[in-house]
Amino acid sequence: MIFKKSIVFFSALALTFSLASCEEDLSTDNNAANYVGLENYQTVEVADGQTVVVEGRILATNVSNVDRTFNLVVDPSTNHSAGNYTVPATVTIPAGSKEGTYDVTVIGNNLVDGNKIVVSLEPSADLNQNTSYGTFTNGVLTGVTTSKSTFNLYRPCASVRARLSIKFDSYPDETAWELYDSNLNLVDYGGFSGPGGSFVGLGTFAPRSTFSVVKCLTPGEYTFVIYDAYGDGMYTSSTVIGNYSMNNLNNGAPLFSGQGNFGSFAEHTFIIQ
Repeated sequence: MIFKKSIVFFSALALTFSLASCEEDLSTDNNAANYVGLENYQTVEVADGQTVVVEGRILATNVSNVDRTFNLVVDPSTNHSAGNYTVPATVTIPAGSKEGTYDVTVIGNNLVDGNKIVVSLEPSADLNQNTSYGTFTNGVLTGVTTSKSTFNLYRPCASVRARLSIKFDSYPDETAWELYDSNLNLVDYGGFSGPGGSFVGLGTFAPRSTFSVVKCLTPGEYTFVIYDAYGDGMYTSSTVIGNYSMNNLNNGAPLFSGQGNFGSFAEHTFIIQ
């Protein structure tokens, strides 16, 4: 089984989390006060040689009566080729608003599916960037911010687009996932430092937020594996339980789904036709 490659690591890590994590409800956490951050991620489709302009967002918990301008930098984790994107030096939240926007220009030269452009806020002693901050519209999470924003780049899909969605419990930093094809080649992952890398978790996402990504999958068999480092799944309490699913966007058919009480891992095999 695919998960066997990680079982020794997770057995050791579970002991660490048993000492360091209490799985408590964070709904009353007030650490988001005076928070400023960038919207977490976007999926961008760009054809070979095409130029697209993508709008990024910066969000704040508080309103100011003056314009607020923040410096932007390109994070070293960016792997789209230099010269094929531009990022502005600053972004401004206008007076009286909690939101500002900036434009990232992307050129589809030398593009490999999964390339990314990562934009960071320049660290400042005056900014609280330590807590993820979500914005809600009619009870739906519309923006999740961190000190970094990732633009995930993909070419147009000629096969099947599938959307993976993960709704976290109160501890997304304990969650990771991998997607393999029928030859056990790693197609995509989250919560690891790199392909086959160490567990880092998805702690950049807000507790109880929902992560989603769209993949272009060719016909064949695939295996999805979700992990929880603490060993109790995405289960904080009887009222705070995560879940996950993948759906075929071409025809709307569900490919798999699961609830958060999966223990240390869960594994699902599905077929793209």
